[in-house]
Amino acid sequence: MSKALKRTVFVGTFRHSVDEKKRLAIPAKWRAAARGASEFYVLPSPKNCLVVKSSETIGKMLDKADEITLGDVKRRDALRTIASRAHDCPVDGQGRVNLPDNLLRFAEITNEAVLVGNFNEFEIWSPKRWEMEEGVQNLIEAATEVGL
Repeated sequence: MSKALKRTVFVGTFRHSVDEKKRLAIPAKWRAAARGASEFYVLPSPKNCLVVKSSETIGKMLDKADEITLGDVKRRDALRTIASRAHDCPVDGQGRVNLPDNLLRFAEITNEAVLVGNFNEFEIWSPKRWEMEEGVQNLIEAATEVGL
């Protein structure tokens, strides 16, 4: 018998098209996990994909940001770097988000995207980059890296 989690969890991999209006469907399973979220927050990742965070996760980040003092210039600069590159993306009635042009260009996403669960967030990859990423790392190496 499985125990229901009280946290948002994104697992699995999905391949979806990006329409001409640059909208991408978020899997219904993930929207449900995010408790019917009305928006997600999308940021560029150093891995040349997009990282998508739920409102719940962003709330936790804001709690940490509130603790940073005015004099802690280095951490405030880091916050600015993250916030200035983030986009809030409302979810429409069909469960799609509209991705900004600059993020699509950054991740080299055109008419198709691969959505990859990463437990407390998910990533959006171009199919070409995702295939390269999958080839670099295998399941055993990944499990070892996180201590499983």
